[in-house]
Amino acid sequence: MKAIFITTLILFLQLQLNAQESAQNFEGLKQSISKISPEIDLTNKLIFISTWKSTDFESREMNKEAYRVYKIYENARLKNGEKGTVFISLNLDTDDQNRSLAIGKDGIEQSVVYSDTQLITMIQSQFNLSGTQNIIVMDKTGAIQYTNLSKDQIFPSLRNLITR
Repeated sequence: MKAIFITTLILFLQLQLNAQESAQNFEGLKQSISKISPEIDLTNKLIFISTWKSTDFESREMNKEAYRVYKIYENARLKNGEKGTVFISLNLDTDDQNRSLAIGKDGIEQSVVYSDTQLITMIQSQFNLSGTQNIIVMDKTGAIQYTNLSKDQIFPSLRNLITR
């Protein structure tokens, strides 16, 4: 009985630490976005992050699908009663020309694409991302709802968080 209590206590404490770390990561994300684009308000929004590179066909396809789904649900009401979605498209290119060409070809709004090195590094480290094909969906508290979605999972995953 004592072992079960201790195990339960340890699990509870680990969950508390994870929740605190998640909250700190989310605050860091909000501050970083605010410095780059103060007009973007992440308060009470579903946050949808996609990473991609112009030379990586698969990541571009995922980013295009993520953007398409975002535009569908941009002003939708979330299941928790809040309204709105924010899309952050992190471009990992170092060449501005390649990035601009890809954005134009893919039909993505320039205003949702971020290539700021500090922001990318912060997001990659705080949310344990590596590579170019990452999709993360966070709720209004910064709790990660989905990560590493495939292209086919993007639409149904977001639909699960939206009311009709």
